[in-house]
Amino acid sequence: MEPRHLGASRGWSWIVDALRIFRRRPLVWLMLNTLLLFIGSVLMLAPVIGPLVFALLTPVFMAGLMLGCRDVERGGRVEIAHLVLGFKYHGTQLVTVGGVYLAGQVVVAGVMFYVGGEDLRSVATGVIQGGAQPQAVPASTDRLSFALLVGAALFTPLAMAVWFAPPLVALEGMRAFAALKTSIRACLANLLPMLVYGAGLTGLLVLSLLVVRGVLSVLPAGIGFLRGLTAVAGFMLWVTLTLISVYTSYRDVFAREQRATGDGE
Repeated sequence: MEPRHLGASRGWSWIVDALRIFRRRPLVWLMLNTLLLFIGSVLMLAPVIGPLVFALLTPVFMAGLMLGCRDVERGGRVEIAHLVLGFKYHGTQLVTVGGVYLAGQVVVAGVMFYVGGEDLRSVATGVIQGGAQPQAVPASTDRLSFALLVGAALFTPLAMAVWFAPPLVALEGMRAFAALKTSIRACLANLLPMLVYGAGLTGLLVLSLLVVRGVLSVLPAGIGFLRGLTAVAGFMLWVTLTLISVYTSYRDVFAREQRATGDGE
């Protein structure tokens, strides 16, 4: 699997193609991702072990979503069952991808706390306790800023490694480490479209927040449930498009023949 070098404008097309796939069964896509969020929330309630399990299984769930996208493009339908379909397709390799990502996050965090020292630890403690308190903010932020820059520099190649890994494992049958290396090569070969893609997603997030804020401004303050549901729906729509666009970017970069089409095509 050799990645293609694409023009910058292709980054925006990944989002457009994701929207076309989403339009096929929007409620099912939203339910799938809401269920994934619920599973993650439940696992996070278990101290230590819960977050570790969710991190390991995230690529498996992602693979299920990728299989759903492929089935839609082949004329099929996405179903709730797609969420766990990744366990059937190279589940061990997908968990290995999750393990590498988890280990990488631990290393990045360790380096950040080593570089940031007490400055970073005090801020982290304040956030964990419910928001950084004034006394938790260091007087000098030079060390803190440097630690954040180091963390961003180390996390970027890690994110590149896992971006295309789930579809490469589930849809192409690649081994975990081969998929991780191929994913890095693909991201490096397409930095410009990835930047356009990231900017487009950021713009859509801001737009969704503005729309949700506008809707909330006209809803009565006493309808707390409806207001909360509106906010969650706006966020989940953005999350869903983001996850589907992982597939559309993979399909484009690796020259998959199937193309997203409009309803009924």
